[in-house]
Amino acid sequence: MIVPEQQELFDYWRSRAGDGRYPTRADINPADLKRLLPSLSILEVVEGDAPRLKVRLAGTRLRDYLGVEITGHHLDEYDLGDQAEYWDAAYREVILGGRPAQGVVPLTPWQQPNVFQFWLRLPLVNGEGRIAKGDR
Repeated sequence: MIVPEQQELFDYWRSRAGDGRYPTRADINPADLKRLLPSLSILEVVEGDAPRLKVRLAGTRLRDYLGVEITGHHLDEYDLGDQAEYWDAAYREVILGGRPAQGVVPLTPWQQPNVFQFWLRLPLVNGEGRIAKGDR
């Protein structure tokens, strides 16, 4: 992991999994992550003609860095410029590949080119063990 908070989150995520599976949303207790909540986001895949990613929750630190509240919005509502392909590949890795992904990217699309986001995406599964989509 790149930063200690990522390791803490990853270790918690793994501890909530069992029997070789990924955790479900019900396995995650936000109270256990109180210190990390300002930096966390929860995204869901919204099925449709073209699946979209909706931000269910974005921590206050993200709002401060981005300069806008993104909770409740779809990621495709924002112009990510030359980072669009990067983020598409990252989310495909998690959603289609069914595995965690991490990286670092400057917040250039948000007018913060000297601020870097160290990100970690950890999938959650539904009752059938598939990457969770929406509230199922």
